[in-house]
Amino acid sequence: MKYFVSDDQYIVVLEKGELLLECLRDFVGQTGITTAWIQGLGASIELEIGSYNLETRAYQWRQFTGAYEITGLQGNVVRDDENMPLFHLHGTFADADCKAYGGHINRLVVGGTCEIFVQPTAALLTRRTDENTGLRLLCDGPA
Repeated sequence: MKYFVSDDQYIVVLEKGELLLECLRDFVGQTGITTAWIQGLGASIELEIGSYNLETRAYQWRQFTGAYEITGLQGNVVRDDENMPLFHLHGTFADADCKAYGGHINRLVVGGTCEIFVQPTAALLTRRTDENTGLRLLCDGPA
C-alpha cells in the first residue's frame, strides 16, 4: 500500500494480493484519520460480499474467486469507543461477462490494483447499535 496527499484528501493505491480492509486499517492508523468518506475502483481476485437480513439480523455472505472488476467501491470509516476504525464499505463487482454483483464488503483481495479516494471530515462520528434493526448505525459523538 502507498498513499498520496492532496490538500486534505488522500489517494490510496493497493497492489495485487493486498487485503483491502487490512490496508485501510493501516492507512487510517498511519494518518490518524477518525472519520472519512471512501470511494474506489480497481480489480479483485477474491472477495466476500453480502447483504443484511433484517429478520434474522445476520449477514448472508457469498464468496467469489477469480478476476472481478471493482466498478464501484464506496463507504466510510469512523472510530469506535476504543478508537479502533470501523469500516462500512459496499461494492459492485463485474465478471468477464459484465455481470455485476454487489453488497457489503467483508473481505477483498486486490487483483491488478485498487485506487481509493479518501475524504476526511471534521465531523466526529461513530456507530451505535439500533434496537429496531440490530445494525450499528452512524451517529455523532462517542460510541
